[in-house]
Amino acid sequence: SAKEMIKPPPATEAGAEATRVSGNKTIQDIAKLVPHYISGSADLHGSCRNYIEDGGNFGTGFDKTYAGRNLYFGIREHAMGSIMNGFAYHGLFKVSGSTFAVFVDYFRPTIRVAALAELNRVSYILTHDSIGVGEDGPTHQPVETVSGLRVFPNLDVWRPSDAEETVAAFVSSVTHKEGPTALIFSRQNMDQNDAVDYMERREGSLKGAYVAKKETEDLDLIILATGSEVQHALKAAADLPGARVVSMPCMSAYERQSDEYKESVLPSACTKRIAMEAGVSGLWYKYASKVVGVDRFGFSAPGDIVMTELGMTPENLSEQIASMN
Repeated sequence: SAKEMIKPPPATEAGAEATRVSGNKTIQDIAKLVPHYISGSADLHGSCRNYIEDGGNFGTGFDKTYAGRNLYFGIREHAMGSIMNGFAYHGLFKVSGSTFAVFVDYFRPTIRVAALAELNRVSYILTHDSIGVGEDGPTHQPVETVSGLRVFPNLDVWRPSDAEETVAAFVSSVTHKEGPTALIFSRQNMDQNDAVDYMERREGSLKGAYVAKKETEDLDLIILATGSEVQHALKAAADLPGARVVSMPCMSAYERQSDEYKESVLPSACTKRIAMEAGVSGLWYKYASKVVGVDRFGFSAPGDIVMTELGMTPENLSEQIASMN
């Protein structure tokens, strides 16, 4: 079970690092825990960081054998998605494939088939998750992409905020039974929420959302965030004793929890809520009355500059909180 599988990997003890780097470390643990797990990439192993070390390469010729666990799909995202569905229909292997998140639209029909057919043996490793991509510009900066995946029935979409949440996301991807999983990882470094015990972060993440920082006085504000924006929420809440920070790495996993658990994380009595994500804001209004999002395309500049210019900072979040009634 997922609850058991999150225990063997030791605490990551990571410093500030991108979740694609966290994912590279975690996939090695997953490969050991799940012997029939294989992974491939649409010509982006080096960037997406999902190569299984000592797993060998699948195929014939060069250094490849049919015992290999790493697949080279080439720059053919649609073919990758179709081949992975074939693996899932065959039924022996669990398979993941990687590319940049913005390239999802090249193989979206195959994701729809996987979701429709509840192919739980398939997962997608999608890196370079936001405007934080930077200099590659708006063609490579996903803004609508993650929310566009979240609306698929049966597809779990995980956007973890640190290394421990990444462990939980990977574990969920190989234990989820109702359909495929998309793992959304960052290119840029992110802080670790070390104020919360590593196992508490893993267990909370498996439930889709959890309290990443508890209020120290009467609750009067909830800040929701995901991925690289959780670190901003934690900073903005540091001087607000009545503020709670909720990390929500997976909306659909949270929605499957009991009413009691959901109420414990997002008490209905607290209606003053704000959400933050470096992407389109629409879906967050289900949980918050105000959203700090990116409802436009990005631009070409270093990632930190794009983030700052488009409001993805703790300072802007604090300003937006101050403007709320």
